[in-house]
Amino acid sequence: MTEVKSCGRSALDCPPLARVQEKAVDAEYSIARVIRELGSRNPEPAWAEFLRVHAALIFQVVRLFEREQDEISDCFLFVCEQLSRGRFRRLRKFRPKGPAKFETWLRAVVRNLCLDWHRKEFGRHRVFHSISRLSDLEQEVFRCVYEGLFSPEYALTWLAPRFPQLTRSTLDECIERIEGTMTSRQRWLLSVRNRRALAQESANSEDSPAARVADAAANPETEASLQERKSALLGALKKLTARERLMIRLRFEDDLTLEQVAKIFHLADAQTADRRLRELLGRLRGFME
Repeated sequence: MTEVKSCGRSALDCPPLARVQEKAVDAEYSIARVIRELGSRNPEPAWAEFLRVHAALIFQVVRLFEREQDEISDCFLFVCEQLSRGRFRRLRKFRPKGPAKFETWLRAVVRNLCLDWHRKEFGRHRVFHSISRLSDLEQEVFRCVYEGLFSPEYALTWLAPRFPQLTRSTLDECIERIEGTMTSRQRWLLSVRNRRALAQESANSEDSPAARVADAAANPETEASLQERKSALLGALKKLTARERLMIRLRFEDDLTLEQVAKIFHLADAQTADRRLRELLGRLRGFME
């Protein structure tokens, strides 16, 4: 495993370029089509296309919850496994003609899955006693609006599939009852949790001070060399399929283990993933030469 990783880093040791390649989402991509194909007899191509386009978004949400690389990778794998369970049941629930954009909807789904993983690994926050005595609907409203920081409008969209009779006035009544049960100490505890989450989100933002410092310009010679290598690597990456580029990105940029790569791409085992990655790196080196 170490040999493959070091081999990959030597081939891809300039700034993360596969991600640059994937930012240009082709115009033919359609989430409606992908969701439809996920329900077909052969969903694997659609799953690979979904990961190619949305893996970066999933990683972004995961990094808001976890800081350690091992935990980020494990949580990302958990999210992917849950999204693919039951013949991609969660993803197929999305309604393209509904009120929510897919990226907004997906962020909410991934956020909830991250919470599930964190609770499974580290235990959950104790539910306030006053909240635990409320109805199931009111507890879900509390989770969305107070813990998830959803706007009332989006909470309504998010909860509608589970509570079809829910209206905006009913939601407002739930929020009013929740407000009436909360003590000043409970409000303080919630504010502390939310400040920590927002601080971590700010630290991970590309606009944060740390990100701006790290982005200091290199000297002209170094910049020219990096640009030349970047162009060569981008040209080589274009000769791989989208699935192959994603596999390289997840392994060498996002530091997933061989076992995790094998599970995400439904390969037989870690050794199969190892052989496949070695082959891809060999092809990249050949293209660059």
